[in-house]
Amino acid sequence: MLRRISSNFDSFRPVSFGPGFNVILAEMAPGASEKHSRNARGKTTLIQAINYCLGGTLAKSMAPLAAAGWSFSLELDLFGSTLTATRNLKGGNKLRLDYPGELSGVLHAYVDENSAVTVEDWKFLLGLGLFSLDRVGESGDRGISPRTLLSYVIRTEAVKDPLKIIPQQPAWSSREHVAYLLNLNWELVRDLSRLEEDSDTYKAIARATKKSLLPRALRPEPELMLELVEAQRTLAELTSRVQGFQVVEDPDGLISRADRVTEELKELRNDALVDRRMIELYAESIENEQGSEDAGVGEVVAELYGEMQRAFNPEALQSFEKVEAFHHQVMGNRRRFLSAELERLRGQQAERDEKIRALTVSRNSILAVLDAGGALEELSALQNERAQAAAHVTEVETALNNVRDLAEAQEGVRVQKAQLRQETARDLSANRQKLDAVAARFDRMMQELYGVSGVLTAEVDDLGFKFTIRVSTSASGGVTRMQLLCFDLTLMAEGTGENHHPGFLIHDSVVFDGVDPRQVAAGLSLVRETAESVGAQYICTMNSNDVPASVSDADWFIEGTRRIVLDTEEGGILGTSF
Repeated sequence: MLRRISSNFDSFRPVSFGPGFNVILAEMAPGASEKHSRNARGKTTLIQAINYCLGGTLAKSMAPLAAAGWSFSLELDLFGSTLTATRNLKGGNKLRLDYPGELSGVLHAYVDENSAVTVEDWKFLLGLGLFSLDRVGESGDRGISPRTLLSYVIRTEAVKDPLKIIPQQPAWSSREHVAYLLNLNWELVRDLSRLEEDSDTYKAIARATKKSLLPRALRPEPELMLELVEAQRTLAELTSRVQGFQVVEDPDGLISRADRVTEELKELRNDALVDRRMIELYAESIENEQGSEDAGVGEVVAELYGEMQRAFNPEALQSFEKVEAFHHQVMGNRRRFLSAELERLRGQQAERDEKIRALTVSRNSILAVLDAGGALEELSALQNERAQAAAHVTEVETALNNVRDLAEAQEGVRVQKAQLRQETARDLSANRQKLDAVAARFDRMMQELYGVSGVLTAEVDDLGFKFTIRVSTSASGGVTRMQLLCFDLTLMAEGTGENHHPGFLIHDSVVFDGVDPRQVAAGLSLVRETAESVGAQYICTMNSNDVPASVSDADWFIEGTRRIVLDTEEGGILGTSF
């Protein structure tokens, strides 16, 4: 229970609260006309100050108070005793706790030598003391938050959906916290929401993969398989080339040797050509001489000699026999010379041909080595190409494994979701009787206020428990606000005895805006009766003109009025303007 709110400024008059019904009422000052407003007198500021002392963030409207050095102190029941938490509006990273000795054992691990506690530790203590929440919330954990739970019992907004604290609240958050307040297994909602997020991620990846919107590493499995086969074939070919590669240690030297052999072969072939021409000439000469003898060369010589005798003195000429003998001697010497030269040239040609054959074999061997081998730079380039091909194979294999792992993970998520849905259904079935009682209480409240049925249902879907509120009447503003009132009262009534609710509920005046006076009267009476029946505390702020006379004149309403706020600077909740 909340007992008292005070400040370090005397202009703020402390407000004390009691069990059951409590109201902060805004009135017009005496002499004020209807043009004066009951709003902006600090009713909401009071609730914001309470919320701030309970670990909430500082409202923007209270920033001027922070600059002026304001602080607020809230006295409340916690862990079976009463303590006071004081928090400065400026800074506000720590709170000072004033507590009795019996709480030392609980608080000593969290407070320092100055009895100060960090905001985060204070939130944990509030979760433990007010909601029996014994876990520390983690960032991004999708766990239960003490502050979110408190937002279900301190309403400063009249949201259309009572299951949420603000319209933008994620579905998993509202489901988790409502499940906790109803004492259901909220962890099932957390786990299913995580799996749903994973499933949505995998589905998005799969859609993007099919549409080729992702990097090449994430492509359909058939496409990756085809690329892997081609990459492996290329790697095998390059590996074979590297393994069969013959490195020539001195390719430039071999080329020079080949050039020298080629030049020598050229000279030998030129010499061979000359010798073949000489052999042909010598052979032809020998053949011609043999032909001349066969044709009667002696007769020709004799005839020539006869002609010479007529022209010369007989003594000057020798006998024909001597001339013929000389001729035969000369011709014989020539034949012998030609035959010897012919034999020499043929022998020289044979030796040259053998040398040409040997040099040709040597040159072909050098060229074969040059053709089969290569330089170290070429081998290095080939090895680099093979390494790149191997890296490509590894890359495609990794991508293929990732795609398969993704498909396996997606299937795993589907199986886990099915299992958790079954577990959630079992938990819902086990708690069906209790939930039916909750729904019956909510229905009775709506019947009492509007005479219409209202249902609060729970079912199971992919996010776990799905809660729904339905009322069989038009969704007017007044009905929507009374749905919120009945839902919050139901949670308070059902959760107070199970330690899943702090036992107090705070509503700002917006909860009653636009509500028909008859329903306001019925709602306030319902609030008082419910709070008293379960031993809880209800605090609200209202404008006096929104309270029907049948209620404002009632003793319980008058006794529950904790402060009257006037539409003047001094009469406001803070006693000053800001």
